[in-house]
Amino acid sequence: MNFTKKFLIAGVCGLILSLSAQAEEIKVLGAASLKYVLEEIKNDFLKNKPEDKIEISYISSGKAYAQIKNGAPIHLFVAADVSYPAKLYEEKLAPAKEEIYAKGKLVLWSNNENFKLKEFKDILNPKITHISIPNPKVAPYGRASVEALTATKMLDKVESKFVTGESIGAATTYVESKNAEVGFTALSMLGEGGIHTKEMSYVSIDESLYQPINQALVIPNYGKDSKLAKDFKAYILGKEAKEKFLKFGYSVE
Repeated sequence: MNFTKKFLIAGVCGLILSLSAQAEEIKVLGAASLKYVLEEIKNDFLKNKPEDKIEISYISSGKAYAQIKNGAPIHLFVAADVSYPAKLYEEKLAPAKEEIYAKGKLVLWSNNENFKLKEFKDILNPKITHISIPNPKVAPYGRASVEALTATKMLDKVESKFVTGESIGAATTYVESKNAEVGFTALSMLGEGGIHTKEMSYVSIDESLYQPINQALVIPNYGKDSKLAKDFKAYILGKEAKEKFLKFGYSVE
């Protein structure tokens, strides 16, 4: 083998080793309401990073916070509100403050042709016996649902019909599978890229009826030295990701 060929082989091997050394794999906890949009954003981000891997688990923001607080090896937390990422920073479990990436919108929806929704007060229909709601104790959209029902003085009339999901994903599944006639979810879970059926209908809940669902992200201490986590966070906060959030029904600044 001549010198030139040896040199080329050595160079290629060196490049492969270099790329392997730089490749990363990170674990992300994402709010269940992000199931569809964050996967699109992740796939776009990784198009130019074929060696890198991002594993995202979707659970309620409250449960994600608890896992990180208990030492789970998480590089990035993308929540459905501000409070949980803020708590991590306040408790010195994150090196930098949380940053808002989008604002979510609450909807009431049905996947049953017998319950076509036209306005929020349709939830009072006496034929409705099951109303799906994300757990208000751990899911921001569940808290917003209770706030909206309280503001309209309908909570006492429908609370006995609640079917509670531990995350917005679980609550949405109850309606999708028709185990609940109607339910609360995020606009981002429906329509383009999300759930879409011929039988479904939904109404947006007036945003003045609940506290703004500002959604934030933060890098926990475990991910503070990860370049991939920092790059992915920056991408989520950037222009291309903002366009995705808009497509899925979020508001962005």
